[in-house]
Amino acid sequence: MTQETFLEMALRHRDADMLVAERFEMIDGQACSIGCFCHDYGLEPSDFSGLAKITKYPEAAHYLQEAIFEGLPEAERANWHVAFAEKAATVTDWQMVIDKTVLASLRIAKPHDKSESKVVATVIALYERRLTGDNPSETEWAAARAAAWASAGDAARADEWAAGAAGTAAWAARGAADAADAAGAAAGDAARADEWAAGAAGDAAWDAAWVQIRDAFLNA
Repeated sequence: MTQETFLEMALRHRDADMLVAERFEMIDGQACSIGCFCHDYGLEPSDFSGLAKITKYPEAAHYLQEAIFEGLPEAERANWHVAFAEKAATVTDWQMVIDKTVLASLRIAKPHDKSESKVVATVIALYERRLTGDNPSETEWAAARAAAWASAGDAARADEWAAGAAGTAAWAARGAADAADAAGAAAGDAARADEWAAGAAGDAAWDAAWVQIRDAFLNA
């Protein structure tokens, strides 16, 4: 097992041009953000849980790490890989960082939520309360989760929900995101129906959303 620090590994991955999207497995010396770390630590290519046990960072943080890496424009990915490692070394309250990042993603999702219950707004309110110290009850989280799943519709569309940038980030933080995964899913199909995948305008919206989510994490 490597004796390098997490940050030292991240710097080496970037400087050696080892980072590539959409591939956990190390092939020809390249893998995704999580894949590079798992390879160096002798783990299976997508072992988020194993990586979290080694780094002592929450598994949810590593899901965000990978989701943001995949969502960012290609030119931004390698520097994000290093920026995550730099930020992670300074975090003393991971719950707050994760909550603020998920909250940012849900605010992006909100205009795309066409559900009658406006469940994304409901979950935003729960996160805002928790960040002020007014912790919602488990009953409130459960109600929001149920409403989100009801709004999301056919579970067979689960693979489509990740198409919305905000939906992906919220889902990626599922290890600590309570109802946010379902709330993001509720907005996912609507996001596809808007401009997220509508040619150049959709590409620009996607890129801008992921830059916002990245910045929310780094500034939390």
